[in-house]
Amino acid sequence: MSLTVGEAALIAAGIGLAAPLIAYWTTARLDRERWIRQQRSEVYVEMLAIYGRMARHAAHQEEQYQPPTPEEWRLFQARVEAFTSDRVFAFRDRYLGAWDLFTDVLDADGDPDGSGTAQKHAIDERAVAVRQLYDDLSAAIRKELRARSLVR
Repeated sequence: MSLTVGEAALIAAGIGLAAPLIAYWTTARLDRERWIRQQRSEVYVEMLAIYGRMARHAAHQEEQYQPPTPEEWRLFQARVEAFTSDRVFAFRDRYLGAWDLFTDVLDADGDPDGSGTAQKHAIDERAVAVRQLYDDLSAAIRKELRARSLVR
């Protein structure tokens, strides 16, 4: 197959027009991925700070735990839901489930028949679960931050 000069010129013009569009699209995509990675990194650091304080409180290592206000918590959870990967989000759900169980046991009233020891044992068991799930969450975050590409 042979091309005429006019056909070759049309192909060259098409390539000349398409190249900047492809470069723009690729740059925009890379900028978007860079922005998402930056937002995700910031959310992960905040997750480690807030959830870490919660885990230390559960393990009785941080006595002066001050939970975020409801508005701060709502905004934080919205950012977590918007920017975390599905994998980290699943770890976060398990962690918060363990935290809820811990606070339920912690807030439960003890029976007057001497079951305070049983309640303390239940609190300690829940605290260990919170700490273990926090460790799993932080490991998942570290692994993801070392990855070169974004995962959903």
